[in-house]
Amino acid sequence: MSTSSMFCLEEHKIYMDGQVVCEKSEGVKYLSYHPGGGGWNNQRIALENAVVLAKLLNRTLVVQPLAPHQELHRTFGGYKKYNRIPKDKLLPLSRVIDLKLLSKLIPVKEFSANHVEFKRRYNHLRWAQVCHNGKVGRWVDIIPRKTEKEKWRLLGQQMKSLPSYEALSKNHRICQTELKKFESDRSRPVWGVMDELSQRNEDLIYFSEGSLITGGPKFMFFDKETILNIHDWTMRFIRYAPEVRERAKAVIETIKHPFNAIHVRRTDHKKSLEKSQEFWLQGLKSKKALKLTKTLYVATDEGNKTWFNPFLEAGYKLLFAEDFAEQLQLKNIPSAFVQDMSGLREQLICADADNFVASPYSTFSRFIVRERMQLRWKKRTLLRNPYVSFTWIESP
Repeated sequence: MSTSSMFCLEEHKIYMDGQVVCEKSEGVKYLSYHPGGGGWNNQRIALENAVVLAKLLNRTLVVQPLAPHQELHRTFGGYKKYNRIPKDKLLPLSRVIDLKLLSKLIPVKEFSANHVEFKRRYNHLRWAQVCHNGKVGRWVDIIPRKTEKEKWRLLGQQMKSLPSYEALSKNHRICQTELKKFESDRSRPVWGVMDELSQRNEDLIYFSEGSLITGGPKFMFFDKETILNIHDWTMRFIRYAPEVRERAKAVIETIKHPFNAIHVRRTDHKKSLEKSQEFWLQGLKSKKALKLTKTLYVATDEGNKTWFNPFLEAGYKLLFAEDFAEQLQLKNIPSAFVQDMSGLREQLICADADNFVASPYSTFSRFIVRERMQLRWKKRTLLRNPYVSFTWIESP
């Protein structure tokens, strides 16, 4: 039951059908998650996975605040480092994601305090804690029957892409029960979303230890129609907050089309750091970018701008975030989030570019590519590589 939010306590406020209302929480079934210890794009992936699961399981989603990238890099301990960040260094998710739009898909409650406080605040509920390591096994919609040999064959093919125990990094060694079994007998578990979770009667289903992102969980569904719906939900209802979109639009209008864009990640990403300027120059050349326009927007964490001299020598006119400081500035953003929030707007700018070259293996770049694909995406067309965690297992 929901009423006006005018005289509503914070813990009773809920986003529902595009509005903020006051909810009486008795009998409500929730789903929430530990965001993990990665940067914002990894935290976003955890959120997206939680959105889909909440929709499939008909539960109200409790979303967690954004942790700044620099704070996560400053601390140690894998997924546990998120827990150590105090409330004054967290950003409510509503500053980043349009929760009113999301609530047109599922009811959403926002929690903005420290994660330790979240566990204390929701301690009165009955919890079903779920922890599955996405590097050890595979999620499916429904576990096949023993007689469904073709489905098991397809699932076995997907298992081949999972790493060995020795190849697991320290940060991927989560969910100890499964991990110990994997270490001893190399077992590859299969988890069925609907088999395991649809009949749970606990008040809160909680994905612990960053398990909705740590290890890169993939949900390989056999039902194509469900996957088409999931892609539709993700593309239509999980969008950046209006202020973020408006600031990006202001920059795009200043730059004017046509323009090219690249994302160059260097300071904390080994795979991209190994790439020279030639990697991006060749990527632009393959798209005949210079023939279209000399204007090149550069989204980057590289502070030494002389690194980009080869692009100037090639004939490009370079633009950086600092050239649009006034348009990109958001109100009342803690200093720890300035770079993160600038990055969100840069993603939208790059997504709107006429040509774009990504940084290898970067989730920041992957989101840009997905946004660009979305401009051409049709509701009933299955994406071969949708850049989301949910894919059709029988896809060619």
